[in-house]
Amino acid sequence: MGYLEIKNLTFQYAGGHKPVLDDISLSIEKGAFLLICGASGSGKSTLLKMLKPQITPAGTQSGEVIFANEKMAALPEFFSTSKIGYVMQNPENQIVTDNVWHELAFGLENMGVPAFEIKSRIAEMVHFLGIQELMEQNTSDLSGGQKQLLNLAAVLVMQPEVLLLDEPMTQLDPIASQNFVDILVRLNREMGITILLAEHSLEAVFAFADQVVVLEEGGLILADAPVQLSNKIKTQNVDLKRFILSLPSAVRIYHEGGFQGMCPITVVEGKRLLARYFPNQFPASMVEQGTPHKRKSLGIQLKNGWFRYEKNGKDILAGVDLAVEEGEIFSLVGGNGTGKTTLLKVIAGIQQCYRGKLRVFDQPAKKNQHVVGYLPQEPQMMFSKESILEDYRAYLAGKGLNVKEQTERIDTITSWLDIKEVLNQHPLDLSGGECQRAALGKLLLTDPKVLLLDEPTKGIDNYGKKQMIERLKKLAEHGKTILVVTHDLDFAAELSDRCGLFFQNNLLTIAEPTLFFSNHTFYTTAASRISRDTFFQLVTTEQVIEACRKKGVNPI
Repeated sequence: MGYLEIKNLTFQYAGGHKPVLDDISLSIEKGAFLLICGASGSGKSTLLKMLKPQITPAGTQSGEVIFANEKMAALPEFFSTSKIGYVMQNPENQIVTDNVWHELAFGLENMGVPAFEIKSRIAEMVHFLGIQELMEQNTSDLSGGQKQLLNLAAVLVMQPEVLLLDEPMTQLDPIASQNFVDILVRLNREMGITILLAEHSLEAVFAFADQVVVLEEGGLILADAPVQLSNKIKTQNVDLKRFILSLPSAVRIYHEGGFQGMCPITVVEGKRLLARYFPNQFPASMVEQGTPHKRKSLGIQLKNGWFRYEKNGKDILAGVDLAVEEGEIFSLVGGNGTGKTTLLKVIAGIQQCYRGKLRVFDQPAKKNQHVVGYLPQEPQMMFSKESILEDYRAYLAGKGLNVKEQTERIDTITSWLDIKEVLNQHPLDLSGGECQRAALGKLLLTDPKVLLLDEPTKGIDNYGKKQMIERLKKLAEHGKTILVVTHDLDFAAELSDRCGLFFQNNLLTIAEPTLFFSNHTFYTTAASRISRDTFFQLVTTEQVIEACRKKGVNPI
C-alpha cells in the first residue's frame, strides 16, 4: 500500500450536473514527486482539494482517500492541518495578514507553537527560500510572484509531510518559475517531502517528476514516468492531441517532427536530437536587425511616465516611454515586481502618474478612458453577482442597454468565446480557464477599443492558449489595440506583433518576437534554446517542427 492511496474516488459538486472526478485510483509512495496534468476543467484542482480536509468542497463523494494507513476523513484536524500543506492557485486568496512576518507566524501561532520556535522556523525558512528582503514589507505591496513565494514559505514553516500545489507558478516570471521548481526539487529530494503538483506549463517541471498523471473530464487516462509516458504517447488508444500541446517543446518537436528513437524531454536532449539529425546546419552567428519598424497611428502613448504608490516611496515606474499602435498586440515580459502590472493600472486610469503624459488615441487619457478595458491578474475580481449571466446583465443594464439588447450582446460574445455552458455558474466555481474567458467576455460586452490584459493565460492549458491567440489576433484585425503583460514567453512569441522587456521599473528593449527572443538567453522560449544552434531565428515550437519536416529527418 502506498503512503497516499486514492481509491475509486468520484466527486460531484453540490448542484453540479456531472462528476468532476470519476473513479480516480492512485497509489503514491512516500517522497514521490507527482505531476498532475490535464485541460482546464479536467479536475486537477478538485483532486488536490480532496486531499486536504480543511478545503474539501461540498458535494457528493464516493471512494476514499487513505493517508499513512488512516482514512483521510478520520485524521485529527491538528495532524492534517500541519502535515498536509496546500499552496493555492491564486495567492491573494491564501494571504490572511497585512505583514510578511505575521503571515509566516500565523499558522504556527494558531497551533500554539512557542514563540522562540516560531522565530527559529521562520528564520530557517526565510534563508532557505532567499526572501529576506520581503520580511519588513506589507503583503499588499508584494507582486503576485512574491506573494506566491510567501505562501510557500508560510506552508513550509508548518513542516508538512505532503505538499499540494495548484498551479503555483502562474504568476512567476520564467527565471523565478525555474527557481521555484528548483526549490520544490530540493524539498522533495533533500527533505523527502511528498509533492503533488497540478500544472499547465510543463516545460520547467516535467523532467523532475517521478510520475505524470493525466486527467481528462475527471477521469484518469494516463499515468507513467515522464520518459516512458513521452515514448508511449503515439501508442495510446485515447486521443492525446490536446495534452500533447502542453508537453515540453523537446517532446513535441520529437513527435510532430517525425523523429525516431528515444524521445527527449529536456532542452539539452532536444538540442542533441537536432544536432544528430541536422549536423551540417550553420545558423547565422548574430541576429540581423531587419528593416525599421513603420509607425502607424498610436492607440496608447506614454511619455516619461513616473509613478510611486506613496509620496516618499520608491518609484515603481521610472521615466517609462511606451507607444502601442492601433490594432497592434504588444506584450510586456520581465521579472516579478518590475512595474508591469502598475503600468497597466496607470493606462487603465486606476492609478495616476505624478509626472509624464498619457494619451489614448491621441487624446488625453482621461477623456478617452471609456474606450479602455482592463483584465486584472485575478479575473474573479471582475464579478460580484451569483452567476456570470446575472453579472453580465447587471453590467450592461448599468450601461443603459435594455433586456433585448443585453441578450443579443451576451449571446454574441459568449458564443464567440465558447462560454455559454458556464453562464449560470457562480464565478468561483469556474476553472481558471473558464474564468479567464468569462472575464474577457465581460470586457468585450462594451466593445472597448483598447484591451489591457494582465496574465490572461493564467489557468489555461496550451490548447486554450492557442484558442485565445486566435481570438486576440481576430480582435486586433478589427482594430483593437491590445497590451498584454505575461510571464508566458511561448504565448508572447506566438501572439505578439512586438515584445518589450521591463527591467528596473522601465521598458528596456523592444523588438518583433523573432528578434526579441533570438537575442535573449534567459527571457526566451525553450524552442529557441533547442533550435538556435541548428536553425536561424526560430522561436516557437511550431516553427521548429515545420523546419524539421521541411528538412526531412534522416538520422546520421
